[in-house]
Amino acid sequence: MASKQFQNILHHITNLNYAQLKKLRHEVESNIATNQVGQAIADHEESISHCPHCDSHNLNRWGMTKQGIQRFKCKSCNKTFNALADSPLYRMKKAEKWIEYTKLMWEGVSLRKSAKALDITLRTSFRWRHMFIKAPASFNPSVLTGVIEADETSLPESFKGKRAINRKSRKRGGGKIEKVPIFIALDRSGAISHKVLERNTKENIQAQLKPLLSSGSVLCTDGNLSYKGIAKELDIDHKRLIGLDNQRVVEGIYHIQTLNNYMMRWKAWLRRFNGIGTDYIENYLSWFRFMEDNTEYSDQTWIKEAL
Repeated sequence: MASKQFQNILHHITNLNYAQLKKLRHEVESNIATNQVGQAIADHEESISHCPHCDSHNLNRWGMTKQGIQRFKCKSCNKTFNALADSPLYRMKKAEKWIEYTKLMWEGVSLRKSAKALDITLRTSFRWRHMFIKAPASFNPSVLTGVIEADETSLPESFKGKRAINRKSRKRGGGKIEKVPIFIALDRSGAISHKVLERNTKENIQAQLKPLLSSGSVLCTDGNLSYKGIAKELDIDHKRLIGLDNQRVVEGIYHIQTLNNYMMRWKAWLRRFNGIGTDYIENYLSWFRFMEDNTEYSDQTWIKEAL
């Protein structure tokens, strides 16, 4: 568009009423979102190097989809696929609303309010949330190094979102509420590993922690004896912070306060959701970890992560 035409549009904006301005803003935001999503996908297309069906690197470009997404054909298995085939965004529609939806996710807006704001169904809102969380949830560090802090926390068991409950119903405020144990470990470089445990047992804790420990690292825990055997078996220095002894820091640097603060921030962030289903705890752990790693929102942050 010529500069003169653009200036003419700007000149007439002052003549628009509120409803027209609102519609104009929607169209502008929609076009900006579509362009940014398109740019992120275009960048991703250049990185496609293997077939998602057979892992072959012998590929040909094979036209475009109706949405303008690059298609490929594998010379080894003769199957075709597009640039989104191996990502959570595959077959997701309404790309013009993705960026606005991730903004609402960043702000912690509820599923219902997000659905209403973007004129999508509640089911679509739920599916999009967990599609965008899928990529961060797939990452869990295989090893931690240096000073490692480990501890457990818990959340009340919840069947939120379930059509059926696998237990007898109870009256509000009555009966024992089961707790879901969660294991979390981190090192001072910022790497964080977490896992929802079936039961808070020595065997389950050790199964999650043992693969994370590396030679020369120092393990910091509370007084839970479950950690003692692992440190001894792997010959790793173990600092136990025992509450009864009023020990919070050992030798000036060894503590579990970094982890405890992380848990407190996560639980404070969770309050906005008014409870989460037990089946989705891992996703919300990953969501929060991703936001902690990306302290400032960018329109393409979630899109690029999903790709």
